[in-house]
Amino acid sequence: MRKNWPFLIVASLLNTLLVTGAFIEFKLRGIAIIEPQSPFAGFPAWNDIGPIQFAAGMFVLSFGVIVAIIGIKELVTGIVKKLHSFNESLSTTQPAAANPFDVA
Repeated sequence: MRKNWPFLIVASLLNTLLVTGAFIEFKLRGIAIIEPQSPFAGFPAWNDIGPIQFAAGMFVLSFGVIVAIIGIKELVTGIVKKLHSFNESLSTTQPAAANPFDVA
């Protein structure tokens, strides 16, 4: 995972650019206009969120999701490797049981 940081950052940046560009394009065309009937207290309206804030949020969100997916994959891979090595150690340390059906 230590070697993957540049790739993770570039993937998050590209995802941010894609999503932000699509959102701005749809917002400018009027497709993504959301007008709540009563605005929530404490939350800014959609018109108050700037493209830079939206892009920063998308970068953090996509970076977190990508890191979580890769971290879970490496965790599962590590557990499988440990189980496999444990299984191999059990099979090599125990002497073979005598088979009563073997005829010498």
